[in-house]
Amino acid sequence: MFFIFLLIFSLFFNSPILASDNTFGLHLSQTEDIHSAAKIINSQNGDWGWATVVIQTNNLDKNTWQNFFDNCRKDHIIPIIRIATIGEGENWKVPDYSDIDHVVSFFNSLNWPTQEQHVILFNEINHGSEWGGGVDIKDFVDKSSYAAKKFKEANPNFFIISCGLDLVAPEEPPKYKSAENVYKEIISLNPNYFDNIDGLSSHSYPNNGFVGIPNDTGQHSIRGYQWELDLLKQLGINKDLPVFITETGWPHREGIENQNNFYTAKTTANFLIEAITNVWSPDSRIKAITPFIYNYSQEPFDHFSWLDENNNLYSEYQQLIDLPKKQNEPKQILSYQLEKITLPLLILEKNTYDGEIILKNTGQSIWGEKRFCLISKSSPNITTSEICSDSNLTLPGQYKIFKFKFIVNAVDNYEGQTYLSWGDLNNFEIQKFAKKSTIYHPKDNFIQRIINSFKAFVIRAIEKN
Repeated sequence: MFFIFLLIFSLFFNSPILASDNTFGLHLSQTEDIHSAAKIINSQNGDWGWATVVIQTNNLDKNTWQNFFDNCRKDHIIPIIRIATIGEGENWKVPDYSDIDHVVSFFNSLNWPTQEQHVILFNEINHGSEWGGGVDIKDFVDKSSYAAKKFKEANPNFFIISCGLDLVAPEEPPKYKSAENVYKEIISLNPNYFDNIDGLSSHSYPNNGFVGIPNDTGQHSIRGYQWELDLLKQLGINKDLPVFITETGWPHREGIENQNNFYTAKTTANFLIEAITNVWSPDSRIKAITPFIYNYSQEPFDHFSWLDENNNLYSEYQQLIDLPKKQNEPKQILSYQLEKITLPLLILEKNTYDGEIILKNTGQSIWGEKRFCLISKSSPNITTSEICSDSNLTLPGQYKIFKFKFIVNAVDNYEGQTYLSWGDLNNFEIQKFAKKSTIYHPKDNFIQRIINSFKAFVIRAIEKN
């Protein structure tokens, strides 16, 4: 009896904690793929899944990236943006501080689809080719620390994710440095390095040679992120870092030319399903999983691509589309700007009047996807209806007309200001014609409104004749 109780207790308390959010996503090679990828990412009742995409410092075109963010907003995708520089021969250029300043300013000028704005600082810097031809951890620590600080100063909503490392790189400086020694050197150079880091990017591939299996454990497996978290704890980092597996997956045999040392597409799809279902998604520390890579049917990544040369999904990967997904509810900034309010020229006490207010959507959410209302904050002598969105969609940057009703009540001895207001809008004042009067008019340039109305009347009269 005691043994049975102990077994049940062990199974209950040692079972993985299921992640309650949607962790599913894809790594994209180009922004144009967002619509087709979203159908996979948010399939089977999923919502607000993830997409990792790279931005190069020579590709900071505002229209391109704002359009991408707008499409992420419409398709309910949370973007993870990885910073890259430009290619110089076989290497990636070492970023200058001016490059970082430019990128921070650029990112902060865009309207992101969610309040948290996820940014990865560079890529696999334990490869010399990723840092100008030679591994230089000190230079990386200096510049990535500078970047994290600049992002946070520009906007506290930036969510800074550490650089993903190659977990199987050998210790062969300056060409390579092992992941263990990279982490040790980072902490040695700057013990406070992770203070401005909000999450860990992990490249948990099934190594060596990308032919591991889902049950493998350790640094060189799809559980490599666990090794990274444990190592950081040993190095004195007590911060609980959420994990973003931004690169992972099995290359398939099929491609431009068959690679028989890889598994078939059927096996890689089954392995991914097993990894997602039994390894990654049950781990509450993991926030996003974006397998590498959705659409790259040319060398050198044709064997990782989910799409073939004809831009068709490998049929075996349909299982991943059919996999049940969960739903995220990311926070979005709701903000608005008053463009115009329309009131009658004359307003009598105790009478019900109709008014209109035009607001510009200056936030991140799409009005109408979810209903929101602005509660009346008018003066005590005014009864005003709240203003609420309807099912018609209003995108950021667009305008929406809201109708409302109001009454100016007769309140004895009220001497305060009379105004209409909702939510965070400024007060819109109306005034009596005289102190004892029961007739009001909008304060904003009433005389000019009378003149404009008279002009319009004259013009219409002339046109009739």
